Parts: sequence; structure tokens; C-alpha cells
Amino acid sequence: MAKEHDNKFELKMVGLSDFNFTVTDYHITDGQPWDGITTSSNKKEAIITVKAGRKGSEPTAKWFKTAIGNGSAIGCQTIDKLPTELNFAFKGTMSFSHGKDLFVGKDIVLAQGSTAGSRNNWWIGGPNMSTMADLPAGILSIIAQTFSQGKLLKAKVTFTVAIGDVSSMAMSIISI
Repeated sequence: MAKEHDNKFELKMVGLSDFNFTVTDYHITDGQPWDGITTSSNKKEAIITVKAGRKGSEPTAKWFKTAIGNGSAIGCQTIDKLPTELNFAFKGTMSFSHGKDLFVGKDIVLAQGSTAGSRNNWWIGGPNMSTMADLPAGILSIIAQTFSQGKLLKAKVTFTVAIGDVSSMAMSIISI
């Protein structure tokens, strides 16, 4: 019988509050349980907890690739550009407050797979994501997307994978 797990993913950013992720669609390996997600945040990080099974499959990875379309994705503890198997994947709208501003990003796609060392690693991407180049030492990859900021402004939100990250990424804001 398939077992449901609390699969936690952390987005680290100082000054973060009111984090939320609204799921609009998801895919999970056939026969695996899916009981949705919950979110929480404190002043240092947001935590997404996915209540779901953990059995990787190629169809779930294909769903992830279709969901990101011509955009980009990054994964923790991998040099692969895209996953070949995933336990589950979901997309939706991410929102959070930082300072006095509310930031909203649409069509964010998150997924969990596993590494060659059998650790459950996380992926993030989307059709509006772009990969950043010229990375500093210790950083494996950075991806960014424009988020709305308040009513009129926009900002780039970056997601960064550093060496050793498996279930977490750093998140930061660049004004544009």
C-alpha cells in the first residue's frame, strides 16, 4: 500500500511573511496518495508541506516539463537541466509579503524527485522563469521570474540552489 508522507520544502529569505501557494493543478504517480499542501512562514523562511506519496515516475516528469513549457527549471543536488522521474509535481500562484509590499508570481511549478543517492530533492520552474548565468562560487543554479509588486510595480524574484541544498532554496528580490 502506498504511504503518504509530509514532504517539506523551504524557501529561505529574511523578512518574509504571509507566504501562500495556491495550487491550480498537480500530477502524481498513479496509485500514490495526494492530500494537498499547506504553507507556513516566519521571518526567515516559507515552508511548503506536501502530503503525498513518494514514487517516482516518468509521466510525472513529463507533466512537469509540459507545465514549464519554454521556461526554465532548477533542481536541488543535481546537474540535470530537467528531471527524468518525479514523485509529484504541482503548479499555482505564489504570494508573500516582504516589507510593506505584497509579491505575487503566477504559474510557479514545484516538484519532488530523488537523487542518485536516494535523497528526495526539489525542483522549481515555470513558463515565465529564466535561468541566470555567471554564478558565484558555491552556487549551482539560479532562476528568476517577474512577480507583481503591489498594484503598479514589478520585481524579479530569484530562487537559488547552493551546494548541499536538497529540500531548500534561497529566495531574494531584485527591483526592476
